[in-house]
Amino acid sequence: MLSAECNTLRKKGFNMKELQKPVRRGHRGGFTLIELLVVIAIIAILAAILFPVFAGARQSAQKASCLSNLKQLGLAVNMYNGDNKETFMPASTSGWNLEGLWWNKLEPYLKSLKVDSLAGVYVCPSSPKLSGANGSLRRSYGYNYQYLGGLYNSPTDKVPSAGASVQKMGAVSNASTTILFMECWRYDAAAFTNTTPKGVGSAMCYPPSHGNCVPSYVWPSGRHKGQSAVAMTDGSVKTWKTSPPRENPSGATPPAEYTGIMDKGGSGTPYDRDPFCRRDGRKP
Repeated sequence: MLSAECNTLRKKGFNMKELQKPVRRGHRGGFTLIELLVVIAIIAILAAILFPVFAGARQSAQKASCLSNLKQLGLAVNMYNGDNKETFMPASTSGWNLEGLWWNKLEPYLKSLKVDSLAGVYVCPSSPKLSGANGSLRRSYGYNYQYLGGLYNSPTDKVPSAGASVQKMGAVSNASTTILFMECWRYDAAAFTNTTPKGVGSAMCYPPSHGNCVPSYVWPSGRHKGQSAVAMTDGSVKTWKTSPPRENPSGATPPAEYTGIMDKGGSGTPYDRDPFCRRDGRKP
């Protein structure tokens, strides 16, 4: 009986093999475990490729911001000099007290200070963040006080307690090779505390011949891929390759390399002592 009905259907054009196929139930959508693992692996590979690119872009932006800061500081110094008989500012007019340090001389031109901390153009974005009472210690740029204008204990003092007497702009024989500000940081034992585990900034940069100019005390920070930003008295800015500082107070101190911007000069060299810091003499 069934066979006769099948023959009848075949005659009418029906494909019996198709009719005998099992009916497929609804198929559930989604990824298999292997597919998910493949997607995760692709994301991980892309992240490994792109993260260094993003990090490099961030470092480049911070370097550009640091150089811009120094450019603005240089312009502010020129304005200060113009308002003060072409004389460089003193590093301080109250010793090491905060209220007399050099950035207070420039603040009328920059308007960048906060009440309890340094900010804006006074701070390199790559430098360690310091907050609260330590905010004023984030001093990213040191002033060339040994040759341009030293520390005075009061505004009425005629002779500085440290560094040079304030100098006229005309005393600088080659402004393009005379440091105005240098990006530096303190790495001495006293700078490392529980609240400042990465050290603190320095309001002054020391010339290479000075005893404080060592990797375990005040030294260029080298935060821009081993380079430190420098502003010259002519207003130009650039980064210079410098040897690394001692970033761990309990670790070994890297050897100081007095080359390039850190050239000591002096006897046996083509230059006079501290060629990039001094106002005159034989310079690069």
